[in-house]
Amino acid sequence: MVEFLSSYQIPQVFENCSSEFTLKDSKYANCVTPVGSSPCELLKLHDAKNFRKYFLATVPSILSAFAVIFNLIFGTATLILWRNNKLSSKQRYAFLMSRTLSTVLALILYYIVLIAWKSSGFEYVSATIFILIASITFYTHSGTYLGMTTILYMAIVHPMQHRRFVTITRCITAICFIWLVSIALSLCMGLLGATLFYPETAPIKCPLSSCQKPFAITVVCLLSLFFVVVISFYAIMLYRMHQRQAKMRRNNTDKFLSQNVRSMNRLAFNMVTFATASLPILVVTIITTVNLESLASLGLGNKSSCKTYENGHLFWKVEVLASTAAIVWVLTMILDPIISCYIDISYRKALIQMWKRTKTETL
Repeated sequence: MVEFLSSYQIPQVFENCSSEFTLKDSKYANCVTPVGSSPCELLKLHDAKNFRKYFLATVPSILSAFAVIFNLIFGTATLILWRNNKLSSKQRYAFLMSRTLSTVLALILYYIVLIAWKSSGFEYVSATIFILIASITFYTHSGTYLGMTTILYMAIVHPMQHRRFVTITRCITAICFIWLVSIALSLCMGLLGATLFYPETAPIKCPLSSCQKPFAITVVCLLSLFFVVVISFYAIMLYRMHQRQAKMRRNNTDKFLSQNVRSMNRLAFNMVTFATASLPILVVTIITTVNLESLASLGLGNKSSCKTYENGHLFWKVEVLASTAAIVWVLTMILDPIISCYIDISYRKALIQMWKRTKTETL
């Protein structure tokens, strides 16, 4: 390849970029290099394209397959144990099933985005679905952990009220409300958020100064609020539960004490995965808002080689942010059902018994 390039007349603008230049880069020879930029640096577009190919498409799609399998197994096993009354808390697992449903639907939508991307490129509809996936997962999971924390708090601190008020019907009603609010907020974020990248083809007109900026700031504030509320609520409830634990310890209620400690440890693991999955989404929205004007320029005008070349550093930034968020997001979706199975001893025992019984019946 090097010998071939030596016989090929490299455009003058790229004479010092032999390590970055390829034959396909000849189309950038007549493009204007922005002030303060180096042609060699802009040719590193290849890195961005390769990064996108592997870390935004290939790696997340492979991980997503495992995430779908694990979540479907967890959901199916939970439904079977639910029907056989083998679950330690149907209220808690109602919220976990909501999380599983959210995860599977999000991953299916993710595959739809990948198919659309490969067939017709990344368009307004694809960008809308991509934003919709991230936001609906964030909101439904936030609601799930708020609900689970409330249930655990009531069970430990107010056990009588828990038996009286925390019914499965009320939990399902709360889950439906969480989904309605999540879908409404996510649709708004997806439809308006995609106009940032495709303002000229979007069916909704959203000018940068009067619409996109206020909307972006609102989204950052809303996501930050949800994130802080969920984590803070858990921290406050944990403090109250520890106070209750101390009182129970003085009363020598060792059996309930150990059960409560296990329950709090379960929720702590789930909260760690929630924070890990949500933080990249929050960081991406903050960085997008800070660089709003620069990113908005990517969606203006028709696609062209020169436009891609001149905005190479922006494309690189977008690819890295989106890829990092996608990989972390999918990894936590794999870990969620595994953690839920591992840390719930009664659930694990029920699964083992069901497996042994199924194995015996088939022999």
